[in-house]
Amino acid sequence: MNASTETYFVYEGLPLQATFYPAATEFPKPLTLLYLHGGGLVFGDRDDLPDAYKKLLAEAGYALLTIDYPLAPEAQLPEIMLCLQQAVVWFNEDGKNLFHLGSADYVLFGRSAGAYLSFQLAARSADHHLKGLVSFYGYYSLDEPSFHQPNAYYNTFPKVPASYVEQLIQKQPLAVGPVTARFPLYLHARQTGKWIPLFLKDKTKRTAFNLTAEELQLLPPTFLTASTADKDVPYHFTQQAAQLIPEVVLHPVLGMPHDFDADLTKLAGRRTYQQLIHWLDGLSKKSS
Repeated sequence: MNASTETYFVYEGLPLQATFYPAATEFPKPLTLLYLHGGGLVFGDRDDLPDAYKKLLAEAGYALLTIDYPLAPEAQLPEIMLCLQQAVVWFNEDGKNLFHLGSADYVLFGRSAGAYLSFQLAARSADHHLKGLVSFYGYYSLDEPSFHQPNAYYNTFPKVPASYVEQLIQKQPLAVGPVTARFPLYLHARQTGKWIPLFLKDKTKRTAFNLTAEELQLLPPTFLTASTADKDVPYHFTQQAAQLIPEVVLHPVLGMPHDFDADLTKLAGRRTYQQLIHWLDGLSKKSS
């Protein structure tokens, strides 16, 4: 795909980048998807979205911008959010001209931890160019009890010793954390119930990063999807969001793993992206 990469901000010497994938149609839709990756805030990279889905979106007329953010624990959640707010400002100020867009309107799109960050950005935004929010198996609060307890599913994996985890933490911030190298950080944190302190050591700040029912009711039009059998992020997050967000589409997936769209041999992922495109088309008509 004809992608281009730009640096949108430098955080403590670390260039944070965004990669733009243009629409593959003669008349692009007037919405760009600003994409944030998953990985429990500790691993992953901006281009983890499978090419098959990038192609589907591009062929449907949607441009995609995949965005770096500094990973935890080397960076903490307040700093991560500040960097992403810089990304949105940069897109607003430079994106339309830089990427030759017909419109500066956009939709925040995240998977898992990226969906959490998208919820946070949307709740803090008064930007009239923000037209929608997409959450794939996301969450919007850190007060979920299971986030603070040893996770039964992750404790079926071999135990990761704390001494090994300490060796994985870098002295400098990073925005790319390969799963093979960084997943043990997340695994250990979920096995011990110490995940939240990895990215938010200061307990007094936790409330500021939880969305209330009132804040959910003020969110823009939203597309929600998650698996009913999710063992990582409880499905009730998606159910509750669907009940509270005024303009919402819920696409449940039955009995599959947390990141159900990662398995390209299953139809659930492709069907969900087709539903997403149908929803985006409705938003595009309102935006144009």
